[in-house]
Amino acid sequence: MIVEAELRRILEESEAARNKFTKLRAVLLADSHYGIGASPTDLVYTENKMRLLRVQRNAAAVRFNPPLLLVPSLINRYYVLDLLPGRSFAGFLAEQGFDVYMIDWGEPTHEDRFNGLAYYMDLLHRCARTAGLAAGAESLHVLGYCMGGMFALLYAALHPERVRNLVLLTAPIDQDVEGGVAGIAARANPPDENVDNPRLIPAREVKSWFEMLAPGSASGPARWMDLWSRLDQDQARLLDVKAMATWMDDNVAVAGRLMGELARLGPGRNGLMYGTVLVGGTPVDLGRVTMPVYSVSAEQDGTVPCASADAVTRVVPHAEVKRLPGGHVGIVAGKAALALWPAVATWLGERSAELAATG
Repeated sequence: MIVEAELRRILEESEAARNKFTKLRAVLLADSHYGIGASPTDLVYTENKMRLLRVQRNAAAVRFNPPLLLVPSLINRYYVLDLLPGRSFAGFLAEQGFDVYMIDWGEPTHEDRFNGLAYYMDLLHRCARTAGLAAGAESLHVLGYCMGGMFALLYAALHPERVRNLVLLTAPIDQDVEGGVAGIAARANPPDENVDNPRLIPAREVKSWFEMLAPGSASGPARWMDLWSRLDQDQARLLDVKAMATWMDDNVAVAGRLMGELARLGPGRNGLMYGTVLVGGTPVDLGRVTMPVYSVSAEQDGTVPCASADAVTRVVPHAEVKRLPGGHVGIVAGKAALALWPAVATWLGERSAELAATG
C-alpha cells in the first residue's frame, strides 16, 4: 500500500509538471506585439527617426475635443502605451471617444548623439502642431509617461498656449528623492563629458540602469522563472506578463547630450525643483504651467518613486495628485491599469468639449 501511494504521488506530480510545461509552451508560442503597438494607426508625421501616429477610429466615434497627444519615454519603446489588444491604454482612450495621437521617438543612431533637450522640445512642438492641424484644434490634451512626463511638463511651460490639459504619469520631478532610475543614469553619465563630447549610449547600457534597480531580476533566466512561478494564473494574465517583460527588455539607445543635460538636472542639482532648467539657453519657467494638471504616481514604483512624482505640487501648486496601486509598468499596462485608465479618461472627459453627434 505504501508503494502504491508513493507511485500515485509521483504520477500526480509528473502530470502536474507536464501540464505546467504544456501551458508554458502555449504562452511562449502565442502571438505577441513583436515590438509594435497593438492598435491600427495612421502615420501622420515623420522626422528623422521619430513617427507621429494617430489611432484609427471612425470619425463618428470621436466624441471629445481637443485631441490627445501621448508622450512616451525616450529610453523605452512607445508601445507600452499600446501593448496588447485589451491591454492598450491608447486603444482604451480612443474607445472612450478621444482622438489619440502617439509619438514613437524611434531609435537614435550615432549621428543623433548631439541631440539634446532643445532638439526634443522642438520635435515635440512640431508633433503638437501637426496633431492640432490634423484635428482642427489650436491646443490639445498632452499626456506624458515617465521621462515623457518630464518632457510634457517642460513643453507645457515653453508653449502653454498649445496645452489645454496636462496629465503626468509617474513623471520624475524631484530628482533628490532616493531610489529610482534617474540617480543611476546620472551617475553613469557625467554631465560635462556627455554634453561637450557626447556619445551614443547603447541600449544594453540603458538596460543596465534598470537591472541595477533590482539586480538579477531582469535577466533572461529570471524572466522565465517568474513566468514559471505564475503558471497557476490565467493564461491571459500570463500573456500580459510575457508582453510586459518583452517590452522591459526592449530598451533603445539614447543621445549622450540629452542624458548629460538631464544629469545636470538630476540628483544634487535638481533643476526642476530649483527652477534652473535651460532648454537651448532659455530658462524654463514652470510658473507658466497654468492649465489643469493631473499627476499620477504608482505605490510600488521602483523606477520613479512616488515622492519624486508627487513633488510636482511644489513647482505647480494647483496640480491634482493621485497615487494608485501598482508598479511603474503595471500602472499603464498591467492589472493596476484598470484603475488608471478610467481615472484619466474621466478627468480628461470632464475638461473636454463633447462633439455633437453626427449621422
